[in-house]
Amino acid sequence: MRAIKALGLCLACVSMAGGIVAEGGTDSASRAYPPQILRDTEIRVLPRTRPDRQYQLHIGLPASFKANPTKKYPVVFVTDGYYDFPLVLATYSNLSYDRTVPEAIVVGLGYAGDNPDYERLRMDDLMPMALLVGRAGNSAGGGQADRFLDMIETVAIPFLEREYRADPGHRMLVGCSSGGLFALYALFTRPHLLKGYVAASPFVSELWQYEDEFARSGETVDARVFLSTGEFEPPSYHNSILLFDQRLSARKYFKGGYRFLNIENMRHVGEKAEAFTQGLQYVFEATAPESGVSAERFGADPTREVYEIVFSSLPPFRDKSQWSPDQLDAMSRHRQSLEEQLKAGKIIMILQTPDGNAKEFSSVLMRAKDRDEAGRFAAAEPAVSSGLVTFEVIPLTGSHASQGK
Repeated sequence: MRAIKALGLCLACVSMAGGIVAEGGTDSASRAYPPQILRDTEIRVLPRTRPDRQYQLHIGLPASFKANPTKKYPVVFVTDGYYDFPLVLATYSNLSYDRTVPEAIVVGLGYAGDNPDYERLRMDDLMPMALLVGRAGNSAGGGQADRFLDMIETVAIPFLEREYRADPGHRMLVGCSSGGLFALYALFTRPHLLKGYVAASPFVSELWQYEDEFARSGETVDARVFLSTGEFEPPSYHNSILLFDQRLSARKYFKGGYRFLNIENMRHVGEKAEAFTQGLQYVFEATAPESGVSAERFGADPTREVYEIVFSSLPPFRDKSQWSPDQLDAMSRHRQSLEEQLKAGKIIMILQTPDGNAKEFSSVLMRAKDRDEAGRFAAAEPAVSSGLVTFEVIPLTGSHASQGK
């Protein structure tokens, strides 16, 4: 069972995937091309625990995993791994890049075998109550969430701690719809198993009794909990989540923290990208390398602000073919002057159209004590004084930045 398979998911756009090889030909339908593979991912099939299904884990490893053979990593469990693993993996990679979450192992929960019936299996495993539909009361599955949670606790978690150095003190669970239902079910029935729960658009109709029983128990929740809904979900579904949030917000058992988000302009499934982003950042806030506003990328200087100076050719001189030799010389000296001041550290960055371009545009980023100082710098540039170029000073930091004044 320890054999590792490559995760060959054909995805249209995931930033961490491998490169694409350009090939000739136009008849794509008749040719076989290599699939796009998610880097640093594996599929591990777990030992069979039930005769009617076998579980597998879609595992995404952090960038430093191989270079740090003794380091332990938090784990993010994802329900519906066959659907949502790529989304959560990409989302987590973005947050990790921004340093608002720690590096972690992302683990999608899925099913092994040829052509498993995902819809039937997920209904069974994610819903604590059996679901009966229609006048005949036909079973639509459900009622096996406790067995699924047993598998996570007794099989998946020990496997990950043994094989992947998973940190037992930092486990999170992410899910949408029935997966969000399962995340909250796990919270109310085994509140100490995990440290964070992200429930996007959960099917809360099965949770009222479990929540009430937990509230009556007097237990508290040290974990962080994030709940969301989409503004444009079906009204009855949307309202049920709003009412459930009202109940949770009135409870006193959240010690780690609770947050609710009503995501604008989104329906049931479309909202989960935003929910996963906001939710993961929230549940990992206490252990994130950084939080809040990013550090200034150009370094801090409390006495000076950052300005962008935008140089643009005046309308009569948009095309270089109309310039006189003196004007060409002035523009050449303008470029040279900017480059010298960049080397001297007087400006931070230059942006300019390449040589040979018909238009002549440039911008600089610089620090100045105020807008007047930045303006004097721009006015002294040769191309400005020659009448070829005008400029605009745009404040990027300081009290005037948000007003654009």
